[in-house]
Amino acid sequence: MISHDEKVQEVIADIRNYNIPINREQPIELFADGLCENPGAMHIGLFARQGGTCLFTRHMFAGHGTCNEAEYIAVKTGLAILQALYPDPGVSVIVFCDSQLVTKQVNGLWKSSGKMQDYCIFLRRLRKVYPYTLQKIPRSENEMADGLAQKYILKNSGRCMTLENGRFNVVKQVPASVRRSDTYNAVTSQQFRAYLSEHNLHEQMRRLFQLASDGHTEAAVGLAQTIRQRAADILASAPRTNDLVAQWLNNTIGLVQQSLDLLAGALQTGQDLSEIQYIIEELAGADNGESEMFAEQVGQLRERHFPECDAMVGEEEEVFA
Repeated sequence: MISHDEKVQEVIADIRNYNIPINREQPIELFADGLCENPGAMHIGLFARQGGTCLFTRHMFAGHGTCNEAEYIAVKTGLAILQALYPDPGVSVIVFCDSQLVTKQVNGLWKSSGKMQDYCIFLRRLRKVYPYTLQKIPRSENEMADGLAQKYILKNSGRCMTLENGRFNVVKQVPASVRRSDTYNAVTSQQFRAYLSEHNLHEQMRRLFQLASDGHTEAAVGLAQTIRQRAADILASAPRTNDLVAQWLNNTIGLVQQSLDLLAGALQTGQDLSEIQYIIEELAGADNGESEMFAEQVGQLRERHFPECDAMVGEEEEVFA
């Protein structure tokens, strides 16, 4: 089994692939959180940003220990990633943590002992070569990191986040403060949001639905294939973002493509379109923001004897698992 430090190096290599630059005007902010079934498996969540730009997000398993140790490891790991990616940022680095023990011990307000003292000494020494400030914030203000850390802590939950009505939301088992977080805007850039707004499939999907409803089967199947290819092009040309958004976009485009295959198959075999009409409507994009999540709707197909959907729904449910 590889060590946590080795895992951190793998994470650094992965995040470097996104090559997100920083500016020399705004501070870098790191939000860190650690959770643990005390004692037990430790999980950490990290969210780094500069202004409106998300630098990286990450969940990591951190071995076995205590809640306090998990909080320390979260701060230590986040700073290690920042130092490797931006060794000379030229701006202030601010670390936000909701652990009173970590912030007070590192800032010299409380005494430390044992393993916590080792972590505390490390972070104090790191501050001399990689300056940063460590601030205590309420848990309600650390919701992104908290949500990431809870991805595997939650009982009976296959994932932590979903995309609902244009927002990343956390499943209902997570505290309400996390659920209210509009993290979609937090982890996506304006460039990315503008790209998806410009390159959407809404009009083509509406045209597809009209062709299918009017009985123009051959034209509808041909358009479905065209849209499928365009979806692939949208994915290939999307602005580079971060691991969370890239994984979501990849899985979402895959879900759209498999839904189009399902639709084309239904048209070619003469199935009743009422059975899959709501798929087309969801793909066409509801403008009122009141429709159910696409993944939930597609999941209902399994009850309507469309076993082909089992795999596609499973993939969507792994987006943030």
